[in-house]
Amino acid sequence: MRDCAFIYVHKSNGMIRVDSIDTARNVDGNPEWKHVSTVNPHVALEQILRAKGKERNQIIKHLLT
Repeated sequence: MRDCAFIYVHKSNGMIRVDSIDTARNVDGNPEWKHVSTVNPHVALEQILRAKGKERNQIIKHLLT
């Protein structure tokens, strides 16, 4: 679990934040933030960097829904 990144979206303004497990503990349960994904950041970053065009956009969109 140490190598996970927790992705949150602010419910009113759409701001995105990515937290480690240590800082995610402070955000969990906060009604202003919606948890949308938990990912291995190394794998996610590699997928984004290798993808092109529409595929890249789909990967990013999938992470935020």
